[in-house]
Amino acid sequence: MKRKRGRNASVNGGVEKKEKGTFGYFMLIFYLFLIFFRPFDLVPSLKVLHLPMVAGALCLFSYIASRFTSGRPIFPFTPITRVLAVMTVWMGITVPFAVWIHGSLRGLYNDWSKMLILFLLLANVLESARNVQKAIWTCILGATGISVIAIGLKVFLGESVSEGRLVTDASGLYSGPNFFSMTLILLLPYALFFFFLHRSVLIRIFAGFVVAAFTVANMMTESRTGMVGEILVVIMAFWMLRDWGVSLVKTVGAVILAAVLFLPLAPKGLWERFSTVFGSYDINKLDRNSAAGSALGSEEQRKELLVRALIITVENPVFGVGMNNFPTASHDRFNSGPEDWLGCHNTFLQISSELGVPGLVIYLALLYAAWKTVRSTKIRLSREKTDLPDTRQLRLLTDATMISLAGYILFSTFAHLGYQAYFFWVAGLGQALSNISLRPLPASAPVPALEPEPAAAV
Repeated sequence: MKRKRGRNASVNGGVEKKEKGTFGYFMLIFYLFLIFFRPFDLVPSLKVLHLPMVAGALCLFSYIASRFTSGRPIFPFTPITRVLAVMTVWMGITVPFAVWIHGSLRGLYNDWSKMLILFLLLANVLESARNVQKAIWTCILGATGISVIAIGLKVFLGESVSEGRLVTDASGLYSGPNFFSMTLILLLPYALFFFFLHRSVLIRIFAGFVVAAFTVANMMTESRTGMVGEILVVIMAFWMLRDWGVSLVKTVGAVILAAVLFLPLAPKGLWERFSTVFGSYDINKLDRNSAAGSALGSEEQRKELLVRALIITVENPVFGVGMNNFPTASHDRFNSGPEDWLGCHNTFLQISSELGVPGLVIYLALLYAAWKTVRSTKIRLSREKTDLPDTRQLRLLTDATMISLAGYILFSTFAHLGYQAYFFWVAGLGQALSNISLRPLPASAPVPALEPEPAAAV
């Protein structure tokens, strides 16, 4: 009977070559390091080198050349890529109807095209579970470095703050406290799974440090969505860890220990910002510069922006106002002040107002395709009758990716993330894991009997 899959990367020469990596793979790792650690933001003189553009271009050229010489398709069609293609076509159709055509065009070829390339490379350059894991560790190390630097500057020098909230000198994924928090939420599930399940004690200790650094940084951002997101991510991770033999008693014990260690470190501003959710305040009696006053002002502003997005969607239901055009359309439609050029703080309304209701339907289909891809991979791996090392890695990474995608969807209801890297990063990893799980097992590979995985000691 022919086996369908297998993931032991050292079985034969062909797979072993992939395990060692290619030039494109190393360029992808370098590119991920650049966008997650952003050394050119920390050392501005590096910006003249345009390192992300160079690394991304080299990775893309290497990928295209490799695919062309091997006879494989450059753009493999999967459920996710099909919806992305439809989304791209629809964006192009909406351009002539945009409030600011040049801005819409620039968003399409500058922002959206980069995200498509990021997804394409992550989905297809990472061809083994070990390489996916190395890519994730690169991102984790970059975000940990950024977090430690930001915490250190705030604690010891009083820097890296905006209205008392933790920020960084890095841009991109860390542009503001809420986006900083979003980046940490995406990576947290992987760190949690490595902490509980990795077979190396040293790696588990370091993963514990990563979880601690992310938690402290997240609290210092004073992002209410970030803290709620972390709580939900932790709950989902602990629920899935039961399938790995980690009991709820251990996970609850870890939560209690973490609460004892970290809650005293939570800044006063975080509690003040949460108090506006559960308490009744008169904003006219609050100091606008206080954490509570800032939070309440932010809530009122967000509610107004959501109403504006709904009105703009109703007035432009088919083609919207154009990609990246909500701030312009909102400013013009509601005669806003010169400082009021803001996004709508909700990805779904961002898409519906800028790309119309058809764009929103396509975006929802995109989220469904990504979720179904990761979910199908999880189901496929749960039926695997071998316990090869790569199979275990795939299971671990797939579970963490499912939680990361759920965290993104949660955050999307409180931030406008439609054309940014967060979704494409997690969807690209999900597609890579799916591709690897479908790879045929070499005929010479031994098929060991399945044995229960012992629960990892904490």
